[in-house]
Amino acid sequence: IAPSAAIGSVSISSKVTASAGRIKFENTALALDNNPGMGALDLSLGDAQPVISGTLAFDTLDLRSFLSAFTPLGPASGAGPGDVETNFADRVNLDLRLSAAHATAGTIQLADVAATAQVKDGLSVFDISDASAFGGNIQTSLRFDRKPEGTQVEIRLLASDVDGGAFATAAGMTRLVPVGTGTVSVILKGPGRTWDSIFENADGSVSATFGPGALSKFNLPAFLKHTEQGGFFALDDVSDGTLPIDGAEVKATISRGVARLDKAEANSAKYKIWLSGIASYAGRGLALSGGVIQPDQATTQKTGQQGPNQSSFFVGGTWNTPFISPISRGVSGE
Repeated sequence: IAPSAAIGSVSISSKVTASAGRIKFENTALALDNNPGMGALDLSLGDAQPVISGTLAFDTLDLRSFLSAFTPLGPASGAGPGDVETNFADRVNLDLRLSAAHATAGTIQLADVAATAQVKDGLSVFDISDASAFGGNIQTSLRFDRKPEGTQVEIRLLASDVDGGAFATAAGMTRLVPVGTGTVSVILKGPGRTWDSIFENADGSVSATFGPGALSKFNLPAFLKHTEQGGFFALDDVSDGTLPIDGAEVKATISRGVARLDKAEANSAKYKIWLSGIASYAGRGLALSGGVIQPDQATTQKTGQQGPNQSSFFVGGTWNTPFISPISRGVSGE
């Protein structure tokens, strides 16, 4: 068990068959924190390190409690982000196949979970190959590769056909959240000894697409009125409403913990909203520019051409307290 791991109570009952260097646990009944499971385990002692392999099936499973025992995923204390513990990978090899009818990961509820946990030669991997969550499907992989120059971490997540509002709430996002069905992909790689340092140094990408729905906590008429009046204002000042949208798309590239928005657009019947710029994990800072484009109803008398009207603005402050500073209102491209 990893040092400082808190996994709660454990009990096991099994038929045991032993031979030289090998112990088989058949018809195993296992309980982790009073979550009962059934399966079979095999313990081999012939290699340089002991090898534990097997299959376990649970009705309910606390993934956080399980992972803290076998992979370096838990903080050093329950108070917050701490050191990533990787020494366990030097003491044992592990190859477990897991299934659970119901599972929890903190406040996240999952169903029909199929997963694997593997530890070998300094490499720790936990994969959820299939799970139901947020009304859709979740696949995720956590990989810790202990190297002489430091631990390398890789995090992958694919959430398909999920409820955007429920997914965003679980991720801690509360503003301008697309409420509708969508797909989210996250890939992060980088060094790190603590959870904060992993995200502060990670490289990777984030992409998301959403179908018809709405942007939560966004009163567009009030937003446009504030931009016309000039002067900066808090996004919270225009959060008393929702904006129906036909779809939304976000693509971001992450370099050393800083996300650069390559594309961030939401389209409604009358408006197109876009953002570009950067957002940092360290300090939670924002430096974005954006615009609200609407079709020009008036025909220019001289040219006979139509062009979109655009309200342009800057977004600064932090993730928790974003502020808007209007730029101008005119013809797009001027």
